[in-house]
Amino acid sequence: MGHKPPSGLSFEFSADDDRLMESALRNSELPDGDPDELPDDLLTSPRKSKRKSSPKHPDETIDLHGKTQEEAIRMVQNFVKTSHTHGLRNVLIITGKGLHSGTQGPVLKHSVEQWLQRNGTPYLQEFHDAPPRHGGSGAIWVRLK
Repeated sequence: MGHKPPSGLSFEFSADDDRLMESALRNSELPDGDPDELPDDLLTSPRKSKRKSSPKHPDETIDLHGKTQEEAIRMVQNFVKTSHTHGLRNVLIITGKGLHSGTQGPVLKHSVEQWLQRNGTPYLQEFHDAPPRHGGSGAIWVRLK
């Protein structure tokens, strides 16, 4: 079974990310203004679905193993927005299962899911646990708009 070669896109966090993000958002097609005046399809929160069917391979993947919660959220923000800008449709966020998080459980996974739910509206259709072949409960499959 062949694997898709890496796309060459980079999703690591750097000091320039804030400036790049501001520039990208200035040039985006996302409307400004009062949320009450935006079309409903932009306001519908992405949902965590129970759907488990996914394409065989994601268009792109990011691995958050070893990252702090703050680093992970910044990387996810950059990853989702960059992936959406490049027209990707199915991406994989590997959070890990939180086996070393003690009684807290999977801290990164919960934080990433919260970010997707609260901030992903302009970019996401849905997200769910990845299929077992792509990490199962230790990864999040994201379907972009």
